Amino acid sequence: MISYELGLSLSVIGVLMLAGTLSLTGIVEAQDSVWKWFIFRQPLGFLLFLIAGSAEIARTPFDLLECENELVAGYQTEYSSMKFGLFYLGEYAHLLFLSALASTLYLGGWQGPILPPVVWFLLKTFFFVFLFVWIRGTYPRLRYDRVMNFGWKVLLPVGLFNVMITAFFYALYLQRGV
Repeated sequence: MISYELGLSLSVIGVLMLAGTLSLTGIVEAQDSVWKWFIFRQPLGFLLFLIAGSAEIARTPFDLLECENELVAGYQTEYSSMKFGLFYLGEYAHLLFLSALASTLYLGGWQGPILPPVVWFLLKTFFFVFLFVWIRGTYPRLRYDRVMNFGWKVLLPVGLFNVMITAFFYALYLQRGV
């Protein structure tokens, strides 16, 4: 799990540097217009967040635990009734939480024109839910060794590169503004 959680954490650090706060409300307030959304200012971090987030919630390209393709339904064949329902409820709650976090960090959270803030937040969140479900239905599962190599040899260096580039441009911005 550590191999992709480091990439996920590093993708969030760029957002935290730009917002200047750890508060989710402060992060949303830092994205007060569409062109200030962090998806435009942190496109590499956003892509890294999507990939590492998909691995975090064990969706299909990274579903090493389930292996639905090899068994009838993975290890869920042993569960029934309430245990089965709670297992899937937890999985989709994790998906919903990650989608809400992605909309808060990269799409301006609840801010948007005309519609009420709750509607904007739900639309953005369910966009990410749709995206994760679509990716699950599109891509095949990766082998374990490839996932580990991808986590350590791609996600971690790209995350570090994203933090370094963000810090460099943020330092230039501060130097120019002072």
